[in-house]
Amino acid sequence: MAVAKFNAEAMDQCRSTVSSQAGQFGAVGDGFTNLYGNPGIFGTLAGSGAVASAASGVDEAAGTEFAAAETLLGKVERALDTIQQAVANIDVDGADNFRAV
Repeated sequence: MAVAKFNAEAMDQCRSTVSSQAGQFGAVGDGFTNLYGNPGIFGTLAGSGAVASAASGVDEAAGTEFAAAETLLGKVERALDTIQQAVANIDVDGADNFRAV
């Protein structure tokens, strides 16, 4: 029977890093909130409105993508936690089986 080996410390470090990165992506995404809605910030030229509209579109898209990255990394963190818990439970069950014999 093959024995699976898990490095619990490495898995915990990975989970912790993913959690930290999720927060950082969320913080960056929070900075993309309607900064370019006023065409006046681009001057009084006729194209200022179009520039403001384009900048707002990029702003909105970036905010959406950073929020999606934060959500995805949160899911990765929870999946790693689930794996760690499953491995720990299997270890406890295995130890209990040896004690029962």
